[in-house]
Amino acid sequence: MSESTTKSQVRSRRRWPKRAVLVVLVLAGVAAAVAFALVARPWEERIPVYAAETLEPGPISLVLAVNGRVAPRQSVSVRPQVSAKVVSVEADEGEAVTEGQVLVRLDDAQAQAELDQANAAVEAGLLTVKQVEAKLERAKALGENVARSTLEDAERELDSARNEVARLRAVQSQAKSRLEQYTIEAPMDGVVLERSVEPGQLADTQTALFEVADLKRLHVETDVDEIYASRVHQGLKALMLPVGETVARDGQVDFASPSVDPATGGRSIRIGFEDPTDLPVGLTVNVNIFVDEFEDALSVPRSALVTEGSDTVVRVIEDGVVVERAVKVLDWPAERVKVNEGLEAGDAVILDPGVATVGEAASAG
Repeated sequence: MSESTTKSQVRSRRRWPKRAVLVVLVLAGVAAAVAFALVARPWEERIPVYAAETLEPGPISLVLAVNGRVAPRQSVSVRPQVSAKVVSVEADEGEAVTEGQVLVRLDDAQAQAELDQANAAVEAGLLTVKQVEAKLERAKALGENVARSTLEDAERELDSARNEVARLRAVQSQAKSRLEQYTIEAPMDGVVLERSVEPGQLADTQTALFEVADLKRLHVETDVDEIYASRVHQGLKALMLPVGETVARDGQVDFASPSVDPATGGRSIRIGFEDPTDLPVGLTVNVNIFVDEFEDALSVPRSALVTEGSDTVVRVIEDGVVVERAVKVLDWPAERVKVNEGLEAGDAVILDPGVATVGEAASAG
């Protein structure tokens, strides 16, 4: 056997394994295609499967979510009744004060001088009364030796002196009251929230020197859009979650304004905490107000609703076909809305109605 014949036979034996592999791959591909066809059955018409929710009655709460801020139930802006230079400031921001405690002293030199003058005038008037009384007593002591006109003049003079003393006492009282206005006191027990006064400045009747509040009784102040304002009233339950906290606090609506602000379209409300709290004034609080609760009602996701003009419809799968139902819902700013009319328990409502065509065959997934 020649050398060339030997090499040809070797090459021939080497090519056979490659052909075998190719045959195996082709057979495997054919088998996979046959298996896919048997399972997928592409020659058959496919019925689309849509994500749907089968309605069941259950409890529903109408919750109105608003944001508000912590505020004291009672606070007083302290302003002077007179204009004068500030001599001293006796309280600072954050300090607890009691009713009647001195907060600010104003320069009262002029008012003190006026009171001193009024005091002196009253003393002089009282001395005059004593002198006239003594004069009248002496005239009476003379009996019939004194002319009647002299007695009458003395009596009129005494009446005049007493009237003058009464007038002077009124002036004295006014001067004393005016002097007291130069010492500004706390109007209530509380805490100084703001201090906007310093010694040496000129305070006038338009200047707010302090803001004093009772921090033992706090509430949340907010407002409700006029769209929902008529549903909110005193006594409604609420859950309040202060910013930075993870546990909500119970409360209720304590006040609802009888009017809507025409400038903002909001109705002012105040929500009280059920338990005492020491939250800082001004802190943001997320509030859920429970406007209404239903024990056994149907609801659908808002995404399932389709608005057609003034009508609202949903698409349901009924007997294997997509149909459209007109519904009436209690619209509310929430992910789910209460269904009042148009649907029944057991209806399969398509969650994304935009992908389904009315009249086509479909099934719920």
